[in-house]
Amino acid sequence: MEDAAAPGKAGYHHGNLKSALVEAADAILREKGVEGFSLREAARRAGVSIGAPSHHFGSATGLLTEVALLGYDKLGEALNAVSPSSDPAADLRALALAYVQFALAYPGRFRLMFRPDLVNRDDPRYAETTTRALSGFAVAIGRRPGASVDAMAEVFIVWSSIHGMASLVLDGKTQYLFDGLSPEAFAAERLPELLGSVWPFGLAAST
Repeated sequence: MEDAAAPGKAGYHHGNLKSALVEAADAILREKGVEGFSLREAARRAGVSIGAPSHHFGSATGLLTEVALLGYDKLGEALNAVSPSSDPAADLRALALAYVQFALAYPGRFRLMFRPDLVNRDDPRYAETTTRALSGFAVAIGRRPGASVDAMAEVFIVWSSIHGMASLVLDGKTQYLFDGLSPEAFAAERLPELLGSVWPFGLAAST
């Protein structure tokens, strides 16, 4: 049986109903955060019956996993838009800035992406999507003179540093640390300067 659309809305074709539900879930995260998400609200926004999300995704985790995978795809687009230069360290700083800016642009989606209790990391697409999103880090690290043989260890260090920055900025800590600067103002005005002077820690090129 086809899922009934809400009164007054045109019915969705079977092929785009999933997309409509993913868009609805993403909109809830954007407006209300993870805590404000519910399958009922996603169904209401998509204009379908309350059972439609479960029918297509199995559970809230199934639907949220789709949104998280979309998030990693978009993060990858943001990071891969950083054009490689002749200076791998500068590339890493540019990637860090792009990562933080992505978190600020999509806070609900960003927080969801790192919630193992809400995202099915056993989904066969998960490893491929996350690896593709972070490929820019690996490439920049691999190009750095004196790079460690253990590339994954360095990716872990770089990612930990960048993710920590993004989380602190997203949580508004900059207002307390930098004379009341809002997260957006900090990312635009102070972060590029800080990255240029003190980051990445421990990743200076060998001589």
